[in-house]
Parts: sequence; structure tokens; C-alpha cells
Amino acid sequence: MQKLVKLEQIPQEVEGQQIEVDQQWPNMGQITFEHIQLRYRPNTEIILDKLCFAIGSCKKIGICGRTGAGKSTIALTLSRIVELESGTILIDGVDISKVNLRTLRNKITVIPQDPTLFRGSLRFNLDPFN
Repeated sequence: MQKLVKLEQIPQEVEGQQIEVDQQWPNMGQITFEHIQLRYRPNTEIILDKLCFAIGSCKKIGICGRTGAGKSTIALTLSRIVELESGTILIDGVDISKVNLRTLRNKITVIPQDPTLFRGSLRFNLDPFN
């Protein structure tokens, strides 16, 4: 019973302001991080501090750094697994904090760092909803 009470006390994910995005969004793939600040919990240090960068349409990038530099955290921010303390992430000009979580997470594919074998084709595993 005590464990159930603790589960109820976990902060719920913020849904966003529920703006409607086009069915084809994102269609260009431009990503912009504007002055991102993030910490995992209110009483911990800032992990990403005033991070700014832009990725152009159809570009491939690599993020390099030592352990604990924030590489995985950057990926977590794109699907709003962790929420920003301040700043804005834009995908094709749309502020992702205002997009419904289900919509956002259905539109973004993250390829994990750890190798995992899946059933089915590569195409299906990267885009199961076509």
C-alpha cells in the first residue's frame, strides 16, 4: 500500500498547450535549441546550461562528449521525457512544449545507444506507424 501512495506522489508529465500540428509535421527536420536550461530535479545542479544550436533540414549530426556531458539528456529533451527549466526547442518552427505529448512522441523516432535486436524489418522498427 505504501508503494502505491508513493506512485501517486510522482509528478505527472505536462501535456503541453495542445496546439494542433499539421499531419505532415515535421516535414523538414529542422531542430533548434534556444537557451536550454535543464535539471533533473529542483534541488540538483543544472545539467544543460544555456545550450543553443541549430540543425538544418536533412543534416546528420553526431554529439560527442565524455560520460555525463549531457548527450543522452539532449535526446531525452526531444521527446519531453525530461522537461526544460527554461528555453525552447523548435522542430520545424514549432515549440515542442506546446505540442500534445502523444502527438510529439508519435512523430519522433529515437534510436537507442544500446544495441537491441528487434523482430521485423528495419523500416517497421524505425517507423511502426508508417
